[in-house]
Amino acid sequence: MKMIQSLLSLMIFATTSMAMAVECVDAKVNDITNQPEVFQELISKKKNCYEAADLARACAWGSSLDVSTVATATTVCDDQMNKLAPEKEDLDLLTAMYNRCDAHHDENGGTLAQSATAYCVLSAIEFVVNLVTVE
Repeated sequence: MKMIQSLLSLMIFATTSMAMAVECVDAKVNDITNQPEVFQELISKKKNCYEAADLARACAWGSSLDVSTVATATTVCDDQMNKLAPEKEDLDLLTAMYNRCDAHHDENGGTLAQSATAYCVLSAIEFVVNLVTVE
């Protein structure tokens, strides 16, 4: 019995670890981090906000190139939120969060600030999508 429990625990751990890992490759196992157009296309095809945001973060360049990639993930999130028909207070919260992102990160200027603002906006919409989905 103890052996079966150990085996089951190992299988669950292995499956969970594999499911949580995000591969930065396309269907042909090509590295997408060197192909911005392919990377953005893969993000745009994700079925929900969480998956799009997860891929955008996992395979980020850490540069101003992230702005376009994150914008693609933000679009996926926006599309999902629109399908959920959020209430006015949810949209007001999102607007306030967007304004806070802009005020906080844009004051620094430069491409790093642009990337930080894009990720902040993505986090904001992902939060509101999750909030609306739970209701």
